[in-house]
Amino acid sequence: MPRVSVVLKWSAVFAGALLLLVVLFWRPLVGFVLHELPFMGSSFDAKVWSSALVCTSDKDCMDKEMACVRGAMFRDLSRNHLTPGVARTQVQLLLGEPTVQAKDNCVDYELGYCSGFKIDGDYLRVCYDRADKVSRVFHWQS
Repeated sequence: MPRVSVVLKWSAVFAGALLLLVVLFWRPLVGFVLHELPFMGSSFDAKVWSSALVCTSDKDCMDKEMACVRGAMFRDLSRNHLTPGVARTQVQLLLGEPTVQAKDNCVDYELGYCSGFKIDGDYLRVCYDRADKVSRVFHWQS
């Protein structure tokens, strides 16, 4: 009987500690899983990037956008290819023409439906300085 109570005691302590961790860190955990994890995992591949959203039908387009092939390349792109100081012409050679010309000397490239519950589209935004060099890169959700 004493062995059972020791096991129950330690089970309760473990469950309490786990519950405390969940309560304290649920927001960062959920944020990471829903908003960071989809944007890492693949190295940039120009051929895959350029063909990621080329489609033959509405269903094909939706399937490709939901697969978020471009989104998985975001981290590698932002850390290794679109670093501050890279020329606009180099970015266009790498990524092609932007999807949208944004304001404040920025452009957007469609990534697909990547983050959260895949309800809103995600975009890569590249901003340039006055010399047309990359000044800032981030992803945003429409």
